[in-house]
Amino acid sequence: MTCAGYPGSFEHEFVDAETFAEWGVDYLKYDNCFRPQYQPGQLLYRRMGLALANCGRDICFSACNWGVDSSPDWIKTTGAHLWRSTGDIVDSWQSIKDLSMHQLDLLSRNGQGCFNDMDMLIVGMNGKGNVGVKGCSFDEYLTHFAVWCFLGSPLMIGCDIRNMTDEAKKILFNKELIAINQDPAYRQPFRVGEYWGNNDIWVMARYLDGGDIAVGVFNFTDNGVTPYFDFDSIGINASTGRRLQIKDCVSGEDLGIFDEVYHTGWSGGVPAHGSRVFRCKVVKK
Repeated sequence: MTCAGYPGSFEHEFVDAETFAEWGVDYLKYDNCFRPQYQPGQLLYRRMGLALANCGRDICFSACNWGVDSSPDWIKTTGAHLWRSTGDIVDSWQSIKDLSMHQLDLLSRNGQGCFNDMDMLIVGMNGKGNVGVKGCSFDEYLTHFAVWCFLGSPLMIGCDIRNMTDEAKKILFNKELIAINQDPAYRQPFRVGEYWGNNDIWVMARYLDGGDIAVGVFNFTDNGVTPYFDFDSIGINASTGRRLQIKDCVSGEDLGIFDEVYHTGWSGGVPAHGSRVFRCKVVKK
């Protein structure tokens, strides 16, 4: 059965895939509810992947088994284009933090062809809907969107788009963050050390197509912080003869050209549950 209790595709994968193709379906989310325990999950997801590959239509295959059954080890063998690497999200800061932290051990599993799906976006839900808990602040929703963009998660709006607030639009329509998420090279992000040993403060970098560098600073603590990032740790030390021209991806402000280090305290720091994302262009001294 499906998660809602309707007939599912178990042992009807090929006929269902052909039917979906006839209907003009473009996207199939294949969930893990009611999977027979005697059937290894990888066999069922491989079977549906093969059925879709032979259905005569290009259908996006979203494998949603919640990251269980050692799926990071085999999910890319199924032909899935994205896979749910987490349990379900709910509309709360704690859920955002929990799902984000879970990704730290999965960064190497992400990449072209099969992206880590961190579940839908809760931006703009404001405590409403079937996953509404208590909602989040603007900074928390912004951090949520920024992390999903930076880590390459597919972006699927979860709020009611008919009643989307201006605050939600300001976050979800940010072209700079979306450009990082959709960067054609999709090189995996890497962590630039642990900031003062605090696992709840992330400084991450990601090399973008064309030579720019994205740097994300994410604060999962309950206090404002002012992390810095040294350029040596992202490949630009003094011997290179290069500097970085830094742009704030949220405000759109060109912050200037810097040598060897950038301190977020120079432009306001990072609030509790907040984030800063920068696009850095390599320039000659």
